Amino acid sequence: MSSFKYLFTPQKIGAITVKNRIFSTGHMTTYVENGLPTDQLIAYHRERAKGGAGLVIVEANAVHPSAAFTSNTLSAFTDEIIPHYRKMGEAVHEFGCKMFVQLFHPGREVFPSGTSVAVAPSMVPTDRFGVMPKALEKDEIKDIVNGYAETALRVKQGGLDGAEIVASHGYLASQFWSPRLNLRDDEYGGSFENRLRFLAEVIEAIRKKTGPDFTVGLRLSVDDFEKEGSTFDEVVDILRYIDKDIGGLDYFNLIGGSSATLASSVFIVPPATIPPAHFAPHAAIIREAVSIPVMVGSRINDPVIGEKILANGQADMVAMTRAMICDPHMPNKALREEFDRIRVCIGCNQACIGHMHDNIPISCLQNPVTGREIQYSAMPKAEQRKKIVVVGGGPAGMKAAVIAAERGHHVTLYEKSGELGGQVKLARKIPTREEFGELVPNLKRELDYYRVNVVLNKEVTSDLLEKEKPDEIILAVGGKPFYPNAGGLESPHVLNAWEVLEGTGQVGHKVVIADWKGDMPGIGVALYLAEKGHEVELITNSVHAGFSLQQYVRDMLLGRLAMKGVTVTPQYKLLNAEPGKAVFENIYTAQKLEREADTLVLAYGLIQEVALYNDLKQKFSNVKRIGDCMVPRTVEEAILEGFEYAASL
Repeated sequence: MSSFKYLFTPQKIGAITVKNRIFSTGHMTTYVENGLPTDQLIAYHRERAKGGAGLVIVEANAVHPSAAFTSNTLSAFTDEIIPHYRKMGEAVHEFGCKMFVQLFHPGREVFPSGTSVAVAPSMVPTDRFGVMPKALEKDEIKDIVNGYAETALRVKQGGLDGAEIVASHGYLASQFWSPRLNLRDDEYGGSFENRLRFLAEVIEAIRKKTGPDFTVGLRLSVDDFEKEGSTFDEVVDILRYIDKDIGGLDYFNLIGGSSATLASSVFIVPPATIPPAHFAPHAAIIREAVSIPVMVGSRINDPVIGEKILANGQADMVAMTRAMICDPHMPNKALREEFDRIRVCIGCNQACIGHMHDNIPISCLQNPVTGREIQYSAMPKAEQRKKIVVVGGGPAGMKAAVIAAERGHHVTLYEKSGELGGQVKLARKIPTREEFGELVPNLKRELDYYRVNVVLNKEVTSDLLEKEKPDEIILAVGGKPFYPNAGGLESPHVLNAWEVLEGTGQVGHKVVIADWKGDMPGIGVALYLAEKGHEVELITNSVHAGFSLQQYVRDMLLGRLAMKGVTVTPQYKLLNAEPGKAVFENIYTAQKLEREADTLVLAYGLIQEVALYNDLKQKFSNVKRIGDCMVPRTVEEAILEGFEYAASL
């Protein structure tokens, strides 16, 4: 009998019943071609349904030509999309999973990429995207309202189970109801009721088209966390009014934040800096105030947390979106109580929302199968069992060992230190990155499950390999700190980022950090030292600090640096180190910048560790390098490289 009393019980929502309380929220995948779903999008959602999700909500579907959020927004304002709905429905219904579609219009919140003209209730610009919208005319409002209704009908005609009006994150419907964004003086502005008129007309139009037997919900933010948006108290009043006086909805799907500012947008896909389930208390208050089911999401990455939310009466369903990007089979594993097999999301944001912001297909740093389901969702056994030796116990080596063993090979993983994890062991020492370190226990559990022979405190030599006689040698020995072409780096006051985090170097009070590419070592070590009481200046070669990091991760860290009093100076490259100081030059003008420093910390990335490879390649023809010892990159590329090579063996 399952220890979960609530998580795997059915939930009625409008005209349908969902088999359990776990759902995947609408999130943009970039699996779109010519405005239509691709086979990859269908395979992606099928995997979540197969893995046990009760409900999948398909990402933003533009209800009108003016609703293109990005160039890869699904276009749902023509009948051409209906056959694609049917294919998606067939893919998830096979596993008893329900599917809804997001009815989407961003209003003024559009990426400035020429996809559409931004429109809004009034001409109030958005800070984050720097867009000045066109004020909607009444006939345009009517046309958009009709677009919602026509799109909802297409969803129903396509055999799907429901539709969700998106008013979250400062998108169009919430722009109408905010008195600070809606400055109109006609029937769509001014009074509370007038500002809710747009949504009321949308709901009424949808119901006229779809009838009462079609589930319709509303996604919204409990608080926009920006001055022009809505506060929590205002949202509670709005939802009471919708529930009592407008009607026509079957559920509320709660999230938080707004796309309008850099600070408020971090809540759209909150990084690990933000605690799990942080909107559950808001949901509890709203659930008491309304009569229809309430769903809540945001960083619910563990089924035990989901169960607690339901048991506390804070919500009727829990969104576990990134949890299922990381491990789509998490629901079924939890139901079977195979907790050691669940790959837990670490909130890194690197390959999910990070990819989407770069306009490339989403994936998962820990789970390269995500986004590659067509190729890898079923990992076939190898035709010939091989003896494989993996050298190096960082993420690349661990993943390669796991996948090779999953395919049926006999695998031994050697690590010269006494602990697996590679550079992740250092990364987890950075404030706010502790959870990032959980990818190592995730991989350790997979090594155990697939019975990989792990040997610690063992340095691999050519003599050892000659005795082992492996069929394949996978070299994943990582990299070492890179020292740039700058003068004076042999000075005792110069340390690298590894030495700081390892605690092997003596750090003075006044610290200058020379950062190369605006990634985690520079910004992370700055925060690490600032929290220890050092006076810190971060000087980066990049256009701005955190340039290479995912936006929401970057913005949270920059906020913390500001609160800790860290000085940030962009666009300067290290020239040389001198006793008690460091000299930089501007990357554009070569103007000099001198800073006094008790300690100069180099955050200049890595260079390949090639000594063992150069030795082995003279004696073995079956050596393959992966990860940083091939080319230093991020953990995502290291894990992907280990995965793909092992999958080919």
